[in-house]
Amino acid sequence: MPAAAASPVPKPLKQRGRFVNTDAVRVAPGLADAVLASPFKRAGGMAIDLVVIILLSALAKPILGVFTGLTFASLGSRRVSDARVWLVFRWVLVGLGAGVMLLSAFFVAGTPIVRTGVFNIAAEERAGPPEAPLLSANPSHSELQRAVNRLEQRDEFLSSENKALRNREGGRSLTTAAADFGKTFGLTFGWAGVYFTLLTAWLRGRTLGKFLMGTRVVRLDGRAITPMDAFIRNGGYAAGLATGLIGFMSILWNENRQAIHDRMTGTVVVLNNPGAARVTPVAAVPSSTPPPSDSPPSPS
Repeated sequence: MPAAAASPVPKPLKQRGRFVNTDAVRVAPGLADAVLASPFKRAGGMAIDLVVIILLSALAKPILGVFTGLTFASLGSRRVSDARVWLVFRWVLVGLGAGVMLLSAFFVAGTPIVRTGVFNIAAEERAGPPEAPLLSANPSHSELQRAVNRLEQRDEFLSSENKALRNREGGRSLTTAAADFGKTFGLTFGWAGVYFTLLTAWLRGRTLGKFLMGTRVVRLDGRAITPMDAFIRNGGYAAGLATGLIGFMSILWNENRQAIHDRMTGTVVVLNNPGAARVTPVAAVPSSTPPPSDSPPSPS
C-alpha cells in the first residue's frame, strides 16, 4: 500500500507569535516562516515616525499642499480594479492631485519654508506705533489737527497691541485655544497621511522609522504594496485610536502580530530582508492540485 502523505508538523506553542503562521491566514509561500517584527521594534519605529511627522508639521502650509496633491495623484497611478467606476475615479484622483499641486506651488513662491512663529523663529516684524507729534511754539490750526490725528492713530495702535498681549499671556478663551489646537492637529494629521502613504509605497513597505528599526510591511498575498494599500493602512491608525488603542495593542495577542490597520489591508510587519520585497504572489503560484473538471469521468 502506498505510504500516507506526511501531515504538516504544527509549530510549537512557544514559537507562535514569532513567525508568520500560514494556518491562520492564506499567505504567499515566500512569506512562510518569515520572522515577525517584535512589539518593541514596531513601537520604536512608530515613535521615530511620529517625531519626523512633528518636524514636518513645522513646514509652511503650501508645502503640505504640494505633497497632498502628490498623494492624491499617486492613489490613482495604479490600476486597482478593472471596473469602469474605478477607471473614472482614478483619473479624478490624478486630476485632483495635479490641480492641488499646481495651486499649492503658486502659493509656495515667496512663502517662508518654516511657518512663522514655529519654535519662536523670527516672527514677522510689525511696524511700531506712530511717532508722537512735535508742535512748534505757536502751532497753526492745521498743525494741531495733524497732531490730534496722529495721537488718535497712536492710541488705536497701542490699544490693539495691549489686547493682543493679553490674549497671548493668559487671557485666551477656550474657543481660541481649541481653534489653535485644531489647526496644529490638522497639519500634523495631514502630514501623517502624506508621510505614511508615500513612503510606505515608494520604499516598499518602509518608512524612516521602520528602516532604522530593520522592519518592513508586506502584504500577505505577496504583492507589492500600492499607494492605495498604504493610504487605507494609514486610515487604520484612526480606527486604532477610536478603539482606545486596543486596535494597536492587539499585536500582543494576535497570531501574526497584526494590529487593526494590518487586518484592514492584509499585511504583516516582518524583519527586513531583501526577499521580503520580492515574494511570489499567491495568484502566480502554480497549484499542486489539478483543477476540477466539469466533464464526467470516462468509463474504464
